[in-house]
Amino acid sequence: MSSADQSIQLDDDVNPAVQQVLDAMEAAEISPEDALQISLVLLNFVEEHHLDNLEEFLADEQPDAISIAVWAADSARLKTARELLEEVLGEDDEDAEDNGDSE
Repeated sequence: MSSADQSIQLDDDVNPAVQQVLDAMEAAEISPEDALQISLVLLNFVEEHHLDNLEEFLADEQPDAISIAVWAADSARLKTARELLEEVLGEDDEDAEDNGDSE
């Protein structure tokens, strides 16, 4: 079994839908760059869910302080993950060049 095969294997109690997506990704034989772009799309999905949670907290008259603290920690982790993916994909360099050219 290759290291790529080992990295996709999850616990026996993994959600079947998650395993189906992982199996499809493995079958597609995607490149490392494609995998990074997929990761960025998945991160966007998680960030949308994360922002929905914030809206729920803001709508609550007495939001739970622990939930807000956990949300803030998750927010920092998501930001770090986004920055890492964008750095690896080189998207920050392109944005910086675009901003420099327009001034």
